[in-house]
Amino acid sequence: MQKRLVLFDIDETMITSDGAGRRAISRVLKDRYDIDPGTIKLSMSGKTDPQILAEIMREAGLDDKEIEIAVPNLIEEYLVHLEAEIRQTKHYIVHDGVPEILAALASMEGAFLGLLTGNVERGARMKLERFKLNHHFPLGAYGSDSASRLDLPHVAKQRADEHFKTSFEPKEIVVIGDSIYDVLCAKHYGAVSLAVNSGRTTRAELEAQNPDHLFASLADTQSVIKAIFN
Repeated sequence: MQKRLVLFDIDETMITSDGAGRRAISRVLKDRYDIDPGTIKLSMSGKTDPQILAEIMREAGLDDKEIEIAVPNLIEEYLVHLEAEIRQTKHYIVHDGVPEILAALASMEGAFLGLLTGNVERGARMKLERFKLNHHFPLGAYGSDSASRLDLPHVAKQRADEHFKTSFEPKEIVVIGDSIYDVLCAKHYGAVSLAVNSGRTTRAELEAQNPDHLFASLADTQSVIKAIFN
């Protein structure tokens, strides 16, 4: 029987939180370093939370040693702000086709689900809880595991092997995400990349990375399932 470990990104792939994460990061950096949120032009799409903080702080002139020491505490402060932002966000949406694809995969004997996200684990779970989606994902790999997204497929594979009591080859792992970094981490690991053009990354930017599959959205459940088990 064919089996697949299907790893979902969160932001702009499954949900949109109307900038809750960006606002929370901005508040932390404003409070701690007086970095004006309006000057933060960095693209956060597809990056890990620790990576985003480090890049902004480096751009503001902080040295690497100070950044390394500060980031763990900043993450804790960020999570406090994130919880408040999620609670207050009015335009929090789940993307087309997501409930349907999750339900379809849940009904398939050979499909095993997990997360692969730049969010630290607590932040990831906060975001998904708004839509009661956490139960679909018994495990994941997170920005709290590594600041480099390239490391995350292997982390997810190890946890999945243990949790599901089986062994997944890279070719049996599918990474679903909306950014070039989702495609790049899948390719780096030898996994299948399924890109979805539901975020800030343009279709042309995604096409340039030559993903194994590229969809405008996850709305066509049967076509997405076919690609996953291709």
